[in-house]
Amino acid sequence: MSAYDLAGKVVLITGAARGIGFETARAAHSRGASVALVDLDPGLATESAESIGERAIGIGADVTEAAEIEAAVATAVEQFGRVDVVVANAGITPRKTTTRAIGTDEWERIVEVNVLGVWRTIRAGIEQVIANRGQFVLISSSYAHANGIFNSSYATSKAAVEALGRALRSELVPHGASATVAYFAFVKTDLIGDVFDNPVADRFRREMVPSFLTRPMELSQAADAVIAGIGQRSVRVIEPPVWKPPLYLRGLLGPLTDRRLERHSRVAGFVADIEAGEEGGGPEPSVDVSGRGVGPPGSDYDLVGKVVFITGGARGIGFETGRMAYGRGASVALVDLDAGQAEDAAARLGPRAIGIAADVTDRESIEAAVARAKDKFGRVDVVVANAGIATLVTTMRAIPAEDWERVLEVNLFGVWRTVRAGMDEVVRNGGQFVLVSSSYAFANGMLNSAYAAAKSGVEAMGRALRAELGPLGASATVAYFGWIKTEMVRSAFEDANADRLRKEVSPPILMRQVPVSQAGRAIIRAIESRSPRAIAPWEWNLLFFARGLFSPLMDRQLESDPTAGEIVLAAEAAELDRQAG
Repeated sequence: MSAYDLAGKVVLITGAARGIGFETARAAHSRGASVALVDLDPGLATESAESIGERAIGIGADVTEAAEIEAAVATAVEQFGRVDVVVANAGITPRKTTTRAIGTDEWERIVEVNVLGVWRTIRAGIEQVIANRGQFVLISSSYAHANGIFNSSYATSKAAVEALGRALRSELVPHGASATVAYFAFVKTDLIGDVFDNPVADRFRREMVPSFLTRPMELSQAADAVIAGIGQRSVRVIEPPVWKPPLYLRGLLGPLTDRRLERHSRVAGFVADIEAGEEGGGPEPSVDVSGRGVGPPGSDYDLVGKVVFITGGARGIGFETGRMAYGRGASVALVDLDAGQAEDAAARLGPRAIGIAADVTDRESIEAAVARAKDKFGRVDVVVANAGIATLVTTMRAIPAEDWERVLEVNLFGVWRTVRAGMDEVVRNGGQFVLVSSSYAFANGMLNSAYAAAKSGVEAMGRALRAELGPLGASATVAYFGWIKTEMVRSAFEDANADRLRKEVSPPILMRQVPVSQAGRAIIRAIESRSPRAIAPWEWNLLFFARGLFSPLMDRQLESDPTAGEIVLAAEAAELDRQAG
């Protein structure tokens, strides 16, 4: 895309009263833009705007409240006549601790602000950005591709934001607008204190991470990078530049980093120390786990006598996994939203199977399901978080907000709540989690952004979880599937625009459908070998390891392909027409 001059433009920035947001506002203002500084604290937003001078206003808004961020955009339009650029910068970070020890509400609040807040900012600003052929900048992080050990909620959220940004750009280009994803490492903001002021996390950083990757950079460096990215309509902004090789080689370096964390003798001490630092001494281990490890990937795990708990277990991948686990001597709890379907599915397996009704989005419901499985079988060893839904094949601009958010609620928060419900049992029994992600964790989520964001977040969650559970004798696997012959996939391919995308744009190798037995087998093999990942069909292995280079190439191809643009506009128009009645 051609160069973009900020003179005379209007830039709206969330989280702008200080930090990266404020410095970006100042830099944009110095280049002739008017700036709207949006922040949770209206007084601080106004004070910060006044310090910039004329053509700057402060607006109070909570990005997690759709009505408030919509009102903020309306205020900016009323004041300046338009909004050209939206920088979705608002975000929070948790205390550094493990997925097992963090408060449930705290974990969910991070994801709510950092993902739903970005999504609602996109929705609030998208009409203005399209009308003015402008831009979005979504602030992700190096945690989108680095292991999120002791920081799983943040890594989960930033991986989801990356997926959002990639899909958004592909959906905006046909309108003459664009989007940029910004990946920052350690910036000298108030948030960084949560890393460097935590003695255990700081020691982990110094001893386990190369110093050249963790050297804090000045706010101005990050802000200048954002402004340069806007001026060039860049696909991505990576700062400091030393993080570019890890991003582009992520398919190779990510697994190597994960393996190092899994095998390093010091990690167990860090896990113990950081959990002990929690108020009240952290979670009580159900058994003495000192010195207990799971062994390297490939270690045998015999399913005979084990209990496998599977959400979304009444059909598809969940049922097939349960059937195969049952055949290997495990007892199986098939969990589904529909009690009748869960019970019927269990009856088809035999006497060592039970069907349980539960809603993975409801904490009490999924906790009760785990408790029931334990009451029935005496224990739970393996938890497969498989429940998920798909959504309309359309753009972020057109999809009903409640539909988009429902996908995130089931596919991301539902996985998280399943993990928390099963945590004590899995740790007690030295067991395993399997988190079902998708090839959408590294493929472009155009016309399927909610699903891609959720599955990218699930991948980040699973990587961090495995690193944190290894010293406790437990483990976690992330499952990545392409097109499996399930009801969900069949319904998706019935959509005319999805079918066109599959036949006219996507490489045929990526569109091959395989039976659910392949997915079930991949999960069972991963459980029996305690593997970090399960991938099916086989060709997606190649794309997984080449993702750092393959994903940018895919994004560029979608951006330049006129047929892809035509499909985007057709899918968007079809949904908007449907809503109009």
